[in-house]
Amino acid sequence: MWIHTVTEGETLRSIAEQYSTTTREVEHLNELQSEEVLVPGQHLLIPSTRDTLSEVYTLRRGDTVPRVARRAGVSQTELERWLGITPAPGSTGVGQTIPGYKSVTPWNSGSSIPIPKVITQKRTIEVNGYLLPQGNPSDARAVQEIGERLTYLCIFSYQAKADGTLTPQPDSEAMRAAKAAKVEPLMTVTNFDGSQFNTELAHTLMANSSLRRKLIQSVVTTARQRGFGGVNVDFEHMRPTDRPLYNTFIRELGAACRRQGLSISIAMGPKTSDSPTASWMGAFDYKTLGAEVDFLMLMTYEWGWVGGPPMATIMHTVGCLSTRFVITM
Repeated sequence: MWIHTVTEGETLRSIAEQYSTTTREVEHLNELQSEEVLVPGQHLLIPSTRDTLSEVYTLRRGDTVPRVARRAGVSQTELERWLGITPAPGSTGVGQTIPGYKSVTPWNSGSSIPIPKVITQKRTIEVNGYLLPQGNPSDARAVQEIGERLTYLCIFSYQAKADGTLTPQPDSEAMRAAKAAKVEPLMTVTNFDGSQFNTELAHTLMANSSLRRKLIQSVVTTARQRGFGGVNVDFEHMRPTDRPLYNTFIRELGAACRRQGLSISIAMGPKTSDSPTASWMGAFDYKTLGAEVDFLMLMTYEWGWVGGPPMATIMHTVGCLSTRFVITM
């Protein structure tokens, strides 16, 4: 997949022809309406004629765009498209990030940039998607559109209440569509109170053994009745000191799920070291939790969350997944 920066006078048709693809493909990939007006400077995703992944490359002294392209095994044009940079012929490079180019991409020795890596060997992966059900046919359409690419569909979310019961979700349309597409539906359980992930709600439910047992029973019973294949727990913003309580909750919930033939998974904040006292990540004991669940999701998008500055999370994600801490946990 490439990135194209729209210039003055370009149309979807001219761009599609430039990349030997169709306007329909470009519209679908970018979720554009038919004949939508393009704006100069707008970035568009373009389907690639060959499968590629992103790879982190550390720039060396003297690196140029052509030299990096050769190292990546792609053409100079392909690398330009990948980075979304536009050649500026005759430029001296003064005041520019990449001499000879219009770009905001950092280009200094030691800086890391994403470069394309051509896929020569494919492997099977599992893909999960989260859906906020609306309770109407739009849920089914959303699932049908991407169902062939999904392994799991998490219905977000069954909110845990202070009395140990759950807030129901209008998920019938989504559930039917998921099963028709052979996607396993998972019931996401959260400590979301309608406006935020509630720290005290999570503490109360986990610290009181009676409430904890009631919540676990509510989760398992609802999951079975609704036809879910598993349970996905997304408790966030817990007290760091509640780490032992969360471990116990997941251990007990996991045992209850397995007795009923349900899978158990969790969503966790991303980190590259344990940091047990950290305000947001401290409650997640990677080693203990990893042994109690069937699989987990690392919420790497938290490095570029909606309340923070604009940023690409790919470098952090690669760093997180490749650290010895995550691998050994």
